Amino acid sequence: MSRIISAIPNICEGKDGVFINDLTRKLSLIRGLVVLDVSMDRTRNRTVFALTGDKEALFEGGFLMYEEAVQKIDMRRHKGEYPRLGALDVFPFVPLSEVTIDEAVGMAREFAREVAERFKIPVYLFSEAAQNPLRKDIERIRSVEYEGLAERLRDPQWAPDFGAADFKPDFGATIIGARQPLVSFKVYLSTTDITVAQKMANAVQYSTGGLRYVTAHAGNVSDTGRALIAVSISNYKRTPIYQVMEMLKIEGSRYGVSVQNAEMIGLIPESAFIDAARYYLKANDFTLDQLLERNIQKHLHQELSLDEKP
Repeated sequence: MSRIISAIPNICEGKDGVFINDLTRKLSLIRGLVVLDVSMDRTRNRTVFALTGDKEALFEGGFLMYEEAVQKIDMRRHKGEYPRLGALDVFPFVPLSEVTIDEAVGMAREFAREVAERFKIPVYLFSEAAQNPLRKDIERIRSVEYEGLAERLRDPQWAPDFGAADFKPDFGATIIGARQPLVSFKVYLSTTDITVAQKMANAVQYSTGGLRYVTAHAGNVSDTGRALIAVSISNYKRTPIYQVMEMLKIEGSRYGVSVQNAEMIGLIPESAFIDAARYYLKANDFTLDQLLERNIQKHLHQELSLDEKP
């Protein structure tokens, strides 16, 4: 398998389809860059892109996205059901195949330095790329959100990793880093009570006593008022999807609230879904060789390997 690294930029615009479609078109014209997925979310007013390509292509695509965000997004008018610090809120590099996390860290720091120099915006490094241990957790960085950023930038302890500590009212700040694959999804509840949704979110997320590697944020669907919880799992192998779902069901039962359905955000590793299927089907002895497509690919690969031998 070839070297694969992806970037998963989150941009603070999820309602303007014309802007997102135009940005996607411009990204698709960059040589060597592949747009894997574009996930718009009107409630969170946020769009998650999944990109892959070589370093040069990812950098070029990233610079294009920052340029578009600087020119066309004004954070003074932004509203959305999700914590955010700036117009292009977060830009993580994610190693997938034959790329180490250390390589991803090097790319993230180089990219962050260039973003700060080109666009004159404050840049914070997070997760594995963090240079300050207190900034490994992205939730700590954006805990004040855009509305509290101006005050935070006046605190010497929160000086950005790159760029001047100058508040840019139209853009805010950005967060760049390197991390392992993230699993994100939204859970829709049988209630409109945001208070109940917040209690459930607090019960499941690590920072408020819940499951390790989990963050969760409560909100409401903008057009129906239905309560939802946006969940992110930073290490799905240690805390699988089914553990989070089961804990949400248990917590919801305390308030007479059920989990009605879930919606995945962006792309996720297939093994995360397979683990969930294995759990709910009680298929404890299931192996990947029992997947039809996997079995076919395995045999085709073996035949190709034999054909290549002299």
